[in-house]
Amino acid sequence: MCASALTACETTLEDAAPLGASSSQNGKARDEEERTFGPADFAGPAGGSNTLDLTGPMSFGTPSPAIAGADLQLHLAGREGFDQVFSLEELAPLWNNESCSGCHVNGGRSKLGSNPLIPQLLFRVSIPGTNPDGGPNPVPGIGDQIQPFIVKDGVRVVGEEGTVSTTYVEELRAFVDGQAYSLRKPTYTPSVSLPADVMISPRIGQQMAGLGLLEAVEARDILELADPTDRNNDGISGRPNMVWDVALQKEVLGRFGWKANQPNLLQQAAAAFNGDLGITSPLFPLESNVPGGGRNKRGPGIAMTTSGLSSLSTAAAILKDPSASSTVTDIDVDKLFATAFYTGTLAVPAARNANDPQVLRGQALFVAAKCAACHQPVLETVGNAPFGLGNQKIHPYTDLLLHDMGPGLADGRPDFKASGSEWRTAPLWGIGLSAITSRHTNYLHDGRARNVLEAIMWHGGEGDASRQYVEKLSQTDRDALVAFVNSL
Repeated sequence: MCASALTACETTLEDAAPLGASSSQNGKARDEEERTFGPADFAGPAGGSNTLDLTGPMSFGTPSPAIAGADLQLHLAGREGFDQVFSLEELAPLWNNESCSGCHVNGGRSKLGSNPLIPQLLFRVSIPGTNPDGGPNPVPGIGDQIQPFIVKDGVRVVGEEGTVSTTYVEELRAFVDGQAYSLRKPTYTPSVSLPADVMISPRIGQQMAGLGLLEAVEARDILELADPTDRNNDGISGRPNMVWDVALQKEVLGRFGWKANQPNLLQQAAAAFNGDLGITSPLFPLESNVPGGGRNKRGPGIAMTTSGLSSLSTAAAILKDPSASSTVTDIDVDKLFATAFYTGTLAVPAARNANDPQVLRGQALFVAAKCAACHQPVLETVGNAPFGLGNQKIHPYTDLLLHDMGPGLADGRPDFKASGSEWRTAPLWGIGLSAITSRHTNYLHDGRARNVLEAIMWHGGEGDASRQYVEKLSQTDRDALVAFVNSL
């Protein structure tokens, strides 16, 4: 636990063990030899002691059983901030939605609608080059995100940044056994003229369960899974995204977001408040569309130590520097921390039907198709993480690394070290509950996939061999693979 509300001690690339060193939990790193997986890698509660048997609408929005007392009260206070619907007077001058839960309904994924203007689908924008911190270069006058709404005469209306309409073209394909399927390819059309060199990338909100556990995985263990030059010749590399920690003012490992562009939950929460809701905080005290604002500038006087944050008072002492007392922001550090704490102390739903023969067959196919090479079935958290997050064997099905997913999914927009075709491996735990919690099964960064199988068939680049493997499966085996993924 270090620089953020919940994170394990961050390790810069220079401080990490050499890529290829042996990992404490994984035996051998990815670039030494192709890793094999056995039953033990899939056994045990998905989130360790943070696991609950959840199958209802709040499967992604329930407190972890590992917290109680004051920690539980802090979690509930954070939930109030997460669910708060800000008034039009508070949202300003530009925003995408009016609450965190407006996109993350029940703590789940954003739902796409039929309206061309979909508030839950936001659009990152940038121009070639990088900002001083190595991140995306913001568009002058817009920033790094299109925020469509403004207040005019006390009413919400579309502002000068405009909206982006989504249309789809169906691409008909077939499995080797002759069964037809279709993938919908999206096209995004801005309603206003943007500079010719603007790069635009859609995003839907991700599910919230288990985030604190992902933050508590030792950075060194994640780095040891990387194989950027594919030394073991398995066609899969995996690279860390090294991003800018605004509070620490240094480059650290990225963990969160579709391209792993956020280092910890505190910064993730502050960036979402700032970009999605137009809400400033001590971490991001300026509006995102002003020069030097948003994610590109930290608040004056903010400094954070490398000691663990075990209480709200500790966080407040670190963030409430006297030199920053004159800075007035929309939310204070207490509310920011409580919201981040809430997102990091949500329970992980237990896997279901683990002993079902079809699910077990699907598990074997998951390994045979090399899905597990990126969607790592087991990780461990550091021992000193508080709130029941430490010393946990977890099954998130991610390596938190970047992988080139090919031109079909590419957005062409770099983000720190992530290229325009690289994406962080999405965690799969809880995915089978999306239909209940979020009332849809739209997957991938822009929700284009309408079910698990479509998401698989969109894989290209490093995932193309896995896609081809699945393409050759029988209907029975395809159903088994999907049944396994939906059981997680």
